[in-house]
Order: sequence, then C-alpha cells, then structure tokens
Amino acid sequence: MTLYADLHRHLGGALHPRIIYKFLQRQDHPVLGYFPDYEGFYNWFTRPCRTLEEFVKIHTLVEELQSVEHLPYFCFRLCRGAYTFENLQYMEIRYNPYFRTDHKQSTEIRLGQMDEVVEVITANVRPAEYPITVRQILCLDRRLPEELNRKILEVAKRHIGPVVGIDLAGPEIDPGKWEVWVKLMGEARASGLKTTAHLGETSIENVHSQYFPVLDRIGHGIHIPLLKPELLPELAKRQISLEVCPTSYRQTGVLQDFTRLKAVFSRCKAAGVPIAVCTDNPGRNPAPCTLPGEYERLIDHDVIEFHELKEIQNEAFRSAFGFVGTPRI
Repeated sequence: MTLYADLHRHLGGALHPRIIYKFLQRQDHPVLGYFPDYEGFYNWFTRPCRTLEEFVKIHTLVEELQSVEHLPYFCFRLCRGAYTFENLQYMEIRYNPYFRTDHKQSTEIRLGQMDEVVEVITANVRPAEYPITVRQILCLDRRLPEELNRKILEVAKRHIGPVVGIDLAGPEIDPGKWEVWVKLMGEARASGLKTTAHLGETSIENVHSQYFPVLDRIGHGIHIPLLKPELLPELAKRQISLEVCPTSYRQTGVLQDFTRLKAVFSRCKAAGVPIAVCTDNPGRNPAPCTLPGEYERLIDHDVIEFHELKEIQNEAFRSAFGFVGTPRI
C-alpha cells in the first residue's frame, strides 16, 4: 500500500465537517440554532469564499471548539481519518496555541495555558491502533502583536521534538512588516526549529527576498512562479520547497480553477524548485478532499503527468521537518 506525507494541514480545518457537527450536537452548542440539520452546516462550512480573509474567519469557530478539554476528541479523529482514509504515513499539523486557550481569561492566563495546549496535542496524536507519525508546527499570526508572537515562539522552543517548526500564518496583511517576521524566523532557526511562512498565496505583495535566508519551506507561494519567476533561482539554490494546496485556492477565491497551477508546477520544475502537494484545510473543502485526491485532481486537470507523481510524493517526505524512516511509496 502506498503511503503519503502531508506537510501543510491546519488543525482548525483538518476535520470532516460531520465530526464537527456531531461535536456541536454533543455540546448542544448555540450555533445549532443556525444549523438545525447537518446539510445546512455542511454547505456553510464547505462553501467557496470570495477572499482568504473571509475563509479565515470560519476558523475562529473551530479554534474555540478545540479547547484543552476537547482537544483529545479532535486529535484522535484526525489521526484515525488520516491513516484510514488517506493512507498517511506522516503528517504535520499546524495551529496557533493561543487561539485554543480560554477566551474568557486574561491574556496573562492564556499565555500560561499555551504549553498545556501543546502537551495535550502531543499526548493525543499517537493512537497505537493508527501508526501515523504526527509532528506539530506552531503558527505565529500577523494579526497578533509582536510580543504575543514571541511568546508562541518560546512555547515552540520548550517543546522541540513534538514541535518541529514555526509558521507565519493569518491573513496576508501588513506586507511592510517583513523585518519583524524575518527576525522571529531567524531566532526560531537558531534554536533548532524549522521554518515555513504563508507567502504569495493571494498576491505577490508580501513576498520579500529577505525571507528566503530564514525559511526552509514556503506555505503556498504560488504567486512567486506566476508573477515573479525571477525569484525561483534563489529558492532553488536554497532548496526552499513550496507547499502547494490545490483545492484550497478555489475555496479561498485565489484561483477559479486548476489551470494556472500548470504554470506553477512547470516553472518550478524548470527552475529546480521543489513542490510538496498538501491539503491545507481538507475539512473545509467539498468532500471528498484527501491528499491522494489532490494528486488525482492534478493529473486529471493535466497539471502534472502521471510519471511525475512518485517524484512529487518523495518530495513531501524529503521536505518534512520531522520524518525519520523510509517512505512507503
């Protein structure tokens, strides 16, 4: 059996909407007043959005549900589904620990709860009956102040091992603040963490070459080959891989179809820039959205050729921040 690696999956958007809906029913959650039946919830949860900002807002609901108390419920089902239905051998989940602390508490108390969030996730992504290796990437967020992001970085440093990297996430705002993020990414790398950042997902404005010396991967980055292919040789030189998540771009309004991805893959291949195909938020995409399904869609839409499949699958394992062993491809 072929197994896969998924390097870009947000905990907030990773789970099938039926799992979310069943949890809401167990909790008799007030949101059920808007969605008395599953079909209505499913259509809302998986609907295409006009912008990335609109898409990100729905994450807020799930982040609040994924509190310390309830994280075991979500983590077990995430691992079970990824191994059973997607044949994942290795997965990196990314999330912001601050957003999963108690929103009713003060900032000081919430900062102190972040370590517990990481510890609970670490303890619950190793179910014995589902032999999948899961590593964590903690997300900084462009919407949060620098000092709070620095606290998230400190949490990551204290949990190196289960936590393998740092990501820069959130809406692509304030492109001029790149110096702040470059500094934090540099500190993360110096501590032994790997680094990735959401860049060039919706536009090219937040892509600065100063990021490249402190990054191991780039989340999405599709507008680099589309709009600034002259930057590709530098990415190739540093072997910075792009985490490309095909279906997400239709859901966030970034691309209307898969057609433009053909240029992304062909230009990266010509320049020697590696690509790892990922799912991003499979639970937010119309079912079924699995990693094997993403590969199949790329082939069906002539973005890649079938003979390229194994090479791209291998790239996911090569680019992984915490994979140890032999890929079963």
